[in-house]
Amino acid sequence: MINSRNILLMLVAIACIMVGALAVPTLRVIEPDGMDLSLDGMQISDPEHTAEYMEMTGGTAKPGLQAYGRNLAGNWSFELKNMKSFPIGDIELRLYQSEAALFGTGVFKQGLNRQIATAEGSLLEGNAMILNVVSLDNVFLYRMTLNSADGNSTSGAFTLYSPAGEAPVKGTVSGGRSDVRRIS
Repeated sequence: MINSRNILLMLVAIACIMVGALAVPTLRVIEPDGMDLSLDGMQISDPEHTAEYMEMTGGTAKPGLQAYGRNLAGNWSFELKNMKSFPIGDIELRLYQSEAALFGTGVFKQGLNRQIATAEGSLLEGNAMILNVVSLDNVFLYRMTLNSADGNSTSGAFTLYSPAGEAPVKGTVSGGRSDVRRIS
């Protein structure tokens, strides 16, 4: 026979199981050692160095505050070649500048084919600039990273993006002003 003591033990066991099943689990946050991402923990002595580091490693860089003194407005011509030095085309632009912002219009030429193009970009710290050119008929994006030490000639790299989503084409770009500015 079942005595009252065994019944009481079974009821207590069932109650404990039900209370445990209804209890809300407590979340435990585990932080790995060595992952202090606070500004003090990162030990960045000068925030200006972070932009330089990002630019060197391929991240985005902020427009250069000292770069406003450089005037890159004017008529520019660029020659684009793929990585095997095969010509992709030429771009002629009339660029305007407001502080570190660059913008303008022009023509993309590939053989006898000519397309209207627009441009926008910005000056970066040092002699660097980013220039994005879009040909309007076929809507291709030419994203150029350029270096212009003297403000009259430039060289760098480009990536060509197509609207069909094909793999980007990379190459080199070189060019200069067609209205050369002289430093006086």
